[in-house]
Amino acid sequence: MKLRNYFSLTTMDYYLYSTITGLAYLFLCVEIICLYILHFMAVLYTKLHMHRHPTNVLRDDLPGVSILKPLVGVDSNLQDNLETFFKLDYPRFELLFCVQEENDPARKVVESLMERYPHIDARLFVGGCKVGNNPKLNNLMPAYSASQYDLIMISDSGIKMVYTDTLTEMVCKMTPDVGLIHALPYCCNRKGFGATLEKAYFGGAHGRLYMCINMLGFTCVTGMSNLIRRSVIGVAGGFEELAKYISEDCYMGLATVKSGLKIRLSSLPAMQNPGNYSAKSFGKRMVRWTTVRSSSVPSTILLEPFSEMLVCGLCCTWAVYYLFDWDPILFFMLHLLQWFVLDYIQLYALQREPLNFSKFDYAVAWAYRECTTLWHFLKGCVRNKVTWRTGTFKVKWGGFLEEVY
Repeated sequence: MKLRNYFSLTTMDYYLYSTITGLAYLFLCVEIICLYILHFMAVLYTKLHMHRHPTNVLRDDLPGVSILKPLVGVDSNLQDNLETFFKLDYPRFELLFCVQEENDPARKVVESLMERYPHIDARLFVGGCKVGNNPKLNNLMPAYSASQYDLIMISDSGIKMVYTDTLTEMVCKMTPDVGLIHALPYCCNRKGFGATLEKAYFGGAHGRLYMCINMLGFTCVTGMSNLIRRSVIGVAGGFEELAKYISEDCYMGLATVKSGLKIRLSSLPAMQNPGNYSAKSFGKRMVRWTTVRSSSVPSTILLEPFSEMLVCGLCCTWAVYYLFDWDPILFFMLHLLQWFVLDYIQLYALQREPLNFSKFDYAVAWAYRECTTLWHFLKGCVRNKVTWRTGTFKVKWGGFLEEVY
């Protein structure tokens, strides 16, 4: 009744206000139920569909694949990562490595591997070709122009082919009605807090939303490891058109849908294994990704925070307190515990080899990620510049890219 006294509301106004407010809080409760459903969907999908290797494959019927690898600089894991591509168990493929500068140290790594595996069809392209402002596509353009197969794999330098049949699995999913196969980003076992932090994120929050968005039929593609038809790139306008954008992977996905073809998720994740990682670099990566997403998909600004444990938990704690007069501290602690357990179950289901960190280490990394994600998100939303590899770029609405000199 205090509300009526303060605002001089009539009885009808007061009850109308209370009804609308109650419905709003109820909506928040529905939100938390939906998010928990997404948790269970992701865990179930991981158990049923991830890490399914191809069987009974007729190797003679497999088409050729051109694998494009953009390289800039060297880290401690680069040679091991690149060597796994030379060891792929696939009958017909070519490896096309690209470096921008003549003196890039990655060049020596590639040349040594080419000497060690002379039976593999591998070539090195130096210098790139500027077709737009996207440095990755500029780097890859000469290799793309020289590629000989209709199926194009674009794979980042930090990806390790943990399974020799990864390419076989992706090609087997490339049925006539499919135009693009992409892989769930995940991480190899590495040591240190930064590595555990990345495992907690890619095995939890990111993996959950990535799988669920694709299960629900929406287009969500990352460019870490993709297999795409050349015809789809043509529909997108070629590298010349895609190079206008910072998120070329997103627009490749949209071009696939425009072509009338389907997008499929590989059952074998894209295993990230860069040698340079830390909590600081992880934070910069999250800020950069938010800047890119908010420019390409503006709805991210409004919807994304409510998918996170902290914001969702606080809003729904407020809601259930208003509706049911439940103890807010107890409710929030139960919410936090349940979210933590479900994230760990998903990570454990996605992990094939034993985890190289304790549950306590995971809990610390998970808590750090959950507590800093809103800060990284807000920083990313207010920025319009990103540092990417060796350049700084201005991102405009629509995902357009402008180099800052």
